[in-house]
Amino acid sequence: MARTPQSYSSSVWLQLAALLLGAVFINAVMLAVQPIVSAVLLYVSVNIVLLCTGAYTLWFSIRIQKIYMADADKLRSAVALLEDKLELKASRDDSPAAALAKVTSQVTHLLKRDQEVRHLVRVQGLIDHELAVGNRVFFESKLQHYLSDQSEVGYGAVYIVQLSHPEISRAGIKQVSRLKGCVDVLNGIAAGYADTVIARLSDTDLVMLIAGLSGKEMEKLGDRMAVLLSRASCFADCAGQDVLHIGYAGYQREQTSYQILSEADMALKTAQLHGPNAAFGFILQSDKPQAKGSVWWRSELNKALQEQRFALSFQPVFSWHDGEIIQHEVLVRLQSNDNGQIPAAIFLPMAHNCGLSSQIDQHVLIKTAKLCAADMGNYSRCSVNISIQALLEPQWWQWLDHMVISGQLEPDTLALEITEHHLLKHYKQLRKSLIKLHTLGFALIIDQVGLVIDNAVYLDELPLESVKLHPSVVRNIDQHLEQQLFVRGLIASYAGKSIRVLATGVELEAEWQVLQKLGIAGGQGFYFSQPMNQIITQSQL
Repeated sequence: MARTPQSYSSSVWLQLAALLLGAVFINAVMLAVQPIVSAVLLYVSVNIVLLCTGAYTLWFSIRIQKIYMADADKLRSAVALLEDKLELKASRDDSPAAALAKVTSQVTHLLKRDQEVRHLVRVQGLIDHELAVGNRVFFESKLQHYLSDQSEVGYGAVYIVQLSHPEISRAGIKQVSRLKGCVDVLNGIAAGYADTVIARLSDTDLVMLIAGLSGKEMEKLGDRMAVLLSRASCFADCAGQDVLHIGYAGYQREQTSYQILSEADMALKTAQLHGPNAAFGFILQSDKPQAKGSVWWRSELNKALQEQRFALSFQPVFSWHDGEIIQHEVLVRLQSNDNGQIPAAIFLPMAHNCGLSSQIDQHVLIKTAKLCAADMGNYSRCSVNISIQALLEPQWWQWLDHMVISGQLEPDTLALEITEHHLLKHYKQLRKSLIKLHTLGFALIIDQVGLVIDNAVYLDELPLESVKLHPSVVRNIDQHLEQQLFVRGLIASYAGKSIRVLATGVELEAEWQVLQKLGIAGGQGFYFSQPMNQIITQSQL
């Protein structure tokens, strides 16, 4: 081990002290025998000590100088090597400290740039950079998801907003400004609905999808959008009153995205014939299955809680590395009185409107915990989706604390999933609460990543274990380079943070092969297993 200057200093002074003590001891002995001889010896010994001290001091100074010179040379060599790798222009007059400060500044700059590049790669293929919303590829993938996925509400509306007089001068600066103003208005409207998607279809067209919107609501919203958009401040400098038109069409599951967009485009052309700032749409006659009023839903959901008619199913999530089961996601269905099953996509929005989401979350957590406790150790943990409404209620947190303290909930057997687009809307309110969940021992998972394109502000602040891709990002990913680029950038943004990226909705082998090449950590979907009535072990597959 190399000796430090401090160790050399201690050694020198210890030796001098020993020499001085030896001289004092000899002089004391001689003083008792011969006083004159003792005086001579004292004089000689003091001079010897002084000479030794001077010699040691000189030697110590030379030694320290050599050590520091060697360390400075090593530091200069290391800094020079870093400067070469970072392509910095070095100055001979720079001290090692100044050179090191330059290197530190450059490394900080490169780290920041690396984060920006990763975010750019993440969204490059799916975003319109002028408006900071999704592009046509992004929107069509989301629309296809809502038209085919059984877990989503099977109906809704698509609105196309088109500027009436595109700007052709000044490189379309005014046009982009007006489109940005329209996007701000649409974001305000979208805030009132659970599931929305906003994107840019073309140079002058915006599109918005709203899931779960019925015929009458669709028509009212179309007229409201026309009024709000035409009065937006971005059109204040327009010479005429005719600034935009809106066409909309209702959709149902199993239709094609081409059919829906074609109908919305036809409605847009009809709106143009109706006059300035008009809205027109094609509404499906039977677009709202299981249509019931809020009073019926409140009564039905309360009865279902009392009678425990919420059925749980479990879909395993498999690891890419070894094929083992990582966890089971808990899926919820409502058993109706006529022995039918209502999917969560139908009853959960109604539960939210009736203020019953947190009670349903409590019921599902308790039921899942009992199943886990019944056969502990034979299978992996379960993950449960938690509503934003529950996380925002103080009463729910009191209940959770009690359940954990009493041992009725074992955090290490449960992971809690939070939907990304809901998290982003309420992030400031939820950040501390989510950190508390982790402190209690629950693993945190962000679900439906990729449904919206936005900065993941939570990435560096939440102790996440995993994120799960939205099924629309996964579907047919082998055929779409844009989606592959998105997933690659997403995985890169989580690199080094020990956060797994999982895929949901995997249905085809070709999709799974591409996802593995992109670096995905695991996946779930019909390609692996359908949801089952019980939790299974690896050996039961």
